[in-house]
Amino acid sequence: MCASPESPGKRMKRAFRNIAVFLLSTPIIAAIYLLSIFRGKRAAICQFGPIITKAAKGSLRYWVPDISDPSLFDMFKTQMKSNIRRWKPLFDISIAEDSPDTFQIHVKNCPFCEVFAHVGLSDINKYFCKADWEIANDNRGKWVFTRTRTIESGDRFCDHTYRRHGSLNQAIQPTG
Repeated sequence: MCASPESPGKRMKRAFRNIAVFLLSTPIIAAIYLLSIFRGKRAAICQFGPIITKAAKGSLRYWVPDISDPSLFDMFKTQMKSNIRRWKPLFDISIAEDSPDTFQIHVKNCPFCEVFAHVGLSDINKYFCKADWEIANDNRGKWVFTRTRTIESGDRFCDHTYRRHGSLNQAIQPTG
């Protein structure tokens, strides 16, 4: 089965977000390639990876709401829905599940993965994804995060699932 061609509007949106992310990422891309001259690409990626994770984690404070207690999970979901609207220019996001104990979103594109792959640095993308787990670890005891699919690993979307802490349908959280 052939994929349907992208509409002109979707192509324009993809071009806009990739250009925006490329401009934002140009200094780090240049720094990685410059360091690669002296230390090799793998070493440069390993050195800059934690910096990217830290930056991505910092941006997630605008995406993932902070709650002080697991009893505020309903407020978490409400704020998450509001925050999704803020990220629509860069990401295609849909709510896959919104039940009393679970909130799951599907992120159907990642301009960071696209841009870094396009410039030959796809190995750096795992560091963007790692920030999700760091945020989840920081919020242990408030909610539980799982993700079984990532664009970075070749899936068509990322499935970010947030579960009420203490709910019966919690999954065990991977470490990485």
